[in-house]
Amino acid sequence: MTSTAYQDTASSEPVLTMHLFHRIQPKRMISLAAGIPRSLFHLRVQTRAFNAHHDTFSLRLASRNYLRTRKSLLMFYDTGSVLVIFGMFTAVVLLIWTMVSLLSSTFLRLTASDTSALLLKRTVGIASRATTYSSVTHAVNPIIPGLTVPLKHLPLILLSLCISQIVHESGHAITAAIHRIPMLGAGASITFMFPAAFVTLPSARVEELSSIDRLRVITSGCFHNLTLWLILLGAAWSGIGQRILSVGYEDVSARGLIVAYVDADSDLSMHLPVGSFLTTLDDLPLNSSHDAWTAYLLEPTQAAYKQGWCVDASQLSGEHNDQQCCMNIDNGASSLYCFVSFESAMEEYCIDPVAILSKMQSRCDSSTSCLESQSCIKPRGDQDILRITVHNQGTSTEDEHVVLWGGPRYEVWEQVQTTHLAPRFGIIPLGLPLIFAEFFQYLKLTNLSLYLLNSLPLPALDGSQLLIILLEMAFTRWFHTPSTILDIEALRTRGGRSYERRAQQMLRTFIIIGTCTLLVSCVMLGIIEWMTV
Repeated sequence: MTSTAYQDTASSEPVLTMHLFHRIQPKRMISLAAGIPRSLFHLRVQTRAFNAHHDTFSLRLASRNYLRTRKSLLMFYDTGSVLVIFGMFTAVVLLIWTMVSLLSSTFLRLTASDTSALLLKRTVGIASRATTYSSVTHAVNPIIPGLTVPLKHLPLILLSLCISQIVHESGHAITAAIHRIPMLGAGASITFMFPAAFVTLPSARVEELSSIDRLRVITSGCFHNLTLWLILLGAAWSGIGQRILSVGYEDVSARGLIVAYVDADSDLSMHLPVGSFLTTLDDLPLNSSHDAWTAYLLEPTQAAYKQGWCVDASQLSGEHNDQQCCMNIDNGASSLYCFVSFESAMEEYCIDPVAILSKMQSRCDSSTSCLESQSCIKPRGDQDILRITVHNQGTSTEDEHVVLWGGPRYEVWEQVQTTHLAPRFGIIPLGLPLIFAEFFQYLKLTNLSLYLLNSLPLPALDGSQLLIILLEMAFTRWFHTPSTILDIEALRTRGGRSYERRAQQMLRTFIIIGTCTLLVSCVMLGIIEWMTV
C-alpha cells in the first residue's frame, strides 16, 4: 500500500507516515537517512536527495513560461480526481459483490448433503483448483504466490509492486509541486517482504489548499496507477510488444507450441525437454489458437477425442472385464483407466492406457474402421489422463512421440510453460518473452489493484482522505479561500463544532467502519472457502 506522509511545519512535530504509523524524529536529517527499525520485520529509509529537484520543478511551473503546462496539468489531474472518485465507488461495489458471492458459495458448501458431497468431492476439488487459475470466480481475487499464482512468480510480483508504488508516489510529488508545496523527503520501507514507498509533505501547507486543490493532491497517486494501467492495456491491444519481439524471435504458432520451462522436480522434466515442439493435447491441435494450451488444461471440460483406437477384442475381455475402475470415483494408485466404446458410452472397459494411447497409428472413427477382431474405443471423458504429442527436433513425423500424463490437467499447466516464439539466434534465451509477458501482466494487475485499493475509504489509505474532502465539499461549500495558516493540533482539539460538522464526522466514521467490515468479511469468508475446498 502507498500513501502520502505529512508534517506540520508550524510546530516541531515529527514526520508522520500514514501507512505505517511510525514517528521518526528528524533532528539532523542528512541527504540519506535511515530510520531505526522498530523490529527486524520492518525496515525504512528516507532521503532528501530529490527535494532540490522537486523545488526546481515547482518554481518552473510557477513561472510565466510554463503557464500553459501548469494549466494542462491542472486539467489532467482534475480528470484524475473524477476517475478516482468513480474508482472509490467501484471498489466498494466490488467488495460488496465479492462478499455476497463468497457468502453464497460458502453457504452452499457448508449445507451440501453428504450424498452430494460424495458424488461431487472429486469434481469440485479439481475444478475449484483449476478455476483458481483460469477464471474470475469472485469480483475480487487475491494474488497469493503458491495458492492463486505459481510461487516462482514472486520476484516478478514484488518488482511490479515496487514500480507501481513509485508511479503512485510520483503523482503526489507532481501535484504538490504544482501547488508550490515543498517535499520534505521520499523513501521506501519493507515490512516482512512487502515493499512500500512514500513521500513526505508538510501537512499545514496541504491543509491551506482549497478542497479542489487538496483533491488533486490526494487522488493523483491512484490516478497515476490508473493511467499506467490504461497505457499497458493499450500497448497490449496494439500488439506493439509482439512487433518488438519479432526482431529476435519467430512465431511458430502455426506448428504448435515450444516448451520454454519445466519444473526441475516434475515427472515431466525427463519427457518434455526444453525446446520441444508440442502439437496436440489429446486430439486438440495447439495451433488452433494462442490460448489453446491454457484453456484446455484449466477449463473443467471433458477430454476431446476426435478418433478412437483399434484394440483387439481379447484385450477387452481379459481379466479386468469386471469394470471395477469404471465404477470407482477415485482409482487411487491403479494403473487401469476406464475406456468406452467409440459408438456407445455404455460399453465400458478397464485397460492399461500406455499400450493403447501411445500408438501413433490404428486410429478409428468407428468399429467398422478396425479389423473384425477389433473394437474402436477411447478413454471415458472424466478420466484424469492427458495425451501430449511431442516433436523433439522439428516438424518431421519421424521424431513424433506421445507422452501420457496421469493426473489433473491443471498440474501440467503449473509445471510446464510454453511459448509460441522461437529465437532466431542461438544466443537469445528461449524463455525471455515469457518472462516479459508475465511481468507486464503483473504490472497491469498491481497498478489496477493499487488504483482500486487506495481508493477505498480505509484508514491509512488515500481513500480516507478522499472521503474527508468529499464530505467537506458536500456539508460545507464547494470552495474555500484560506486566510491564515491552520494549526493541525488546534484543529484536532478544537470544540464547538457545528451540527453539520458533527454529522459529517459521524457519516465518515460510519462509512469507514462499514468498509472495514466488508474487507474483513471478505478475508474471513475467503479463508473459510479455501479451508472447505
